[in-house]
Amino acid sequence: MDDMDALIAAPPGWHYQLSDYEARRVREVLEELDRHSAWLELSRFGNGFVRQAAVRHLAAQPSAEALAVFLERLNDWVPQVRQEAAAALEGYLAPERAGLLLQSLTPLLALVGKQRADHGATLQRARSVLQLAQVREEVEEAFAGCRGKAARFVFELLLEEAPERAALLARALRHREVSVRQMAVDACAQLPATQAVPLLEEVMHSCGASVRVRALRLLLPLLDDPREYLSQSLLDPSGALRCLAHWAAPRHGLDPREVLRQRLQQPAPRNKRSWLGLLGLIKELQEPMADAMVRQALASPAPSVRLLALQTLGERGMAEQLAALDDPSDKVFNCALGLLHEQPWAVFDETLEQRLDQHWHDLPKARSWALLALKPGWRQLEYLLWRLGQGGSEADYWRETLAHWCDGRYGMFDPVTPKPLREAMVQRLQAMEAAGELPAGSVKRLL
Repeated sequence: MDDMDALIAAPPGWHYQLSDYEARRVREVLEELDRHSAWLELSRFGNGFVRQAAVRHLAAQPSAEALAVFLERLNDWVPQVRQEAAAALEGYLAPERAGLLLQSLTPLLALVGKQRADHGATLQRARSVLQLAQVREEVEEAFAGCRGKAARFVFELLLEEAPERAALLARALRHREVSVRQMAVDACAQLPATQAVPLLEEVMHSCGASVRVRALRLLLPLLDDPREYLSQSLLDPSGALRCLAHWAAPRHGLDPREVLRQRLQQPAPRNKRSWLGLLGLIKELQEPMADAMVRQALASPAPSVRLLALQTLGERGMAEQLAALDDPSDKVFNCALGLLHEQPWAVFDETLEQRLDQHWHDLPKARSWALLALKPGWRQLEYLLWRLGQGGSEADYWRETLAHWCDGRYGMFDPVTPKPLREAMVQRLQAMEAAGELPAGSVKRLL
């Protein structure tokens, strides 16, 4: 271990505090890796003397990796290691090391949530360094590449001392981090109206829904006549933006139904976003006069558009719901199923049976069973017995299908099937069970 003492100014005799296994492991790491990498590895060693020695060695070789180690060891469970890390960190809290601080923002900000020691002073000192005028250009360059909490932190410190606030907000409104764009919109409230309005108008044409909602809320009192933006927002695919527009429209003399009527006089939308906005407004206003346009949406290649069109038609769209049972999208298919479950079963039973007769074997099993489940429980049994009664080469298949159906029953409540019909089907099942054509206990599951 003498070679390790020569490498660093370690506490005298520190290696005598190690067990044989620890000493052997330290030697292996030092032999396998270059010195810098070895001490990075040993900074997480289980023995506190080794971690303390690693921090001392890394303090002599400034790097982003070493700074990350110091920030981690600031919360070490051994007080002496924390003190060593704090001493090593001093060299980084200077303008010439701002670049390394910017590279280590994630571990730096993570200190806030750690409770082993009070790290507030450390974070504040780092913040003060990054706010110095001589490093501002470097911080601004790093801002574009920051993500998450680091991006929000850098934006806040830039905003505090921004010489050109509007220019900074314009950059922030184009940042890839949504939360930064949201913060930038909020900060526009502190600008004069002549500066804020152009920025907010740009947001309304370029940003995501959560940002546009904030922008519209700020724009409303700044514009002499916001009705154009409200009209656009009423037809926006974002439900949140439409909700805000519905709230604000009557306050600015705008009738949402008139906006819808004018839109219905134009050609049908040509893209998904426009369809979703128009269908959303129709659904919210519950306007049956728009049903013709809604039915056109069912031909859209976008499943989300077809889904919303079905939901918008509601009980008025039984024919469309039945047609949607052939939709390749499972979401649209399930939506149609749910809507048909709310309709009187007898109204569409004939069409349903035709579909089952023709397509049972062509459909995925899950869809076949889902279609059968549109019938009341005992009527499902009636249909399966009818298919079984057709005989032919498929008799065995339908017998197995009937057995599977019975196995999935645990009593049925069906007030629409007459009692004599139910009793007749029970007797037939009992006979099949007695003949060994159905598993024992099949009938008991139904009663």
